[in-house]
Amino acid sequence: MPGNKKAGSKTSSRAKKAPNARLAIATAIAPWLNVRNGARAVEFYKAAFGATELFLLADGGSVVAQLSIDGAQFWLSDESPEHSNFSPESRAGTTVRIILTVADPDAVFARAISAGAKEVFPVGEENGWRVGRLADPFGHHWEIGRPL
Repeated sequence: MPGNKKAGSKTSSRAKKAPNARLAIATAIAPWLNVRNGARAVEFYKAAFGATELFLLADGGSVVAQLSIDGAQFWLSDESPEHSNFSPESRAGTTVRIILTVADPDAVFARAISAGAKEVFPVGEENGWRVGRLADPFGHHWEIGRPL
């Protein structure tokens, strides 16, 4: 969770500001994926997409992580039904697709497949994009592509 820090957690470092200084905060939207087995998900996204950890809180088997894929940030955590946070595995599907725009969709798609993702449709050209769709091992669907 943004701003929460515990001993042993990994967080990004920021320069200290004067107490009355205002931080310049850019408006952003970052998806937060609910998964089963958050620790395994972190390792999958590292292997599949070259993600790096910006924040990791591992507490009692539960994980909250902020990851970045070439500067595109997202969060993930273990599902917590008591807070109405369910993984696609619990819901038998997902209502959100993630579009990952990259320079070489064929290479990123192949890397994700070799890391354990399942092809939904292969990389091809359609509607002005080179794009393919895959499902990660946690039920989230990713479209990997680039505009032509």
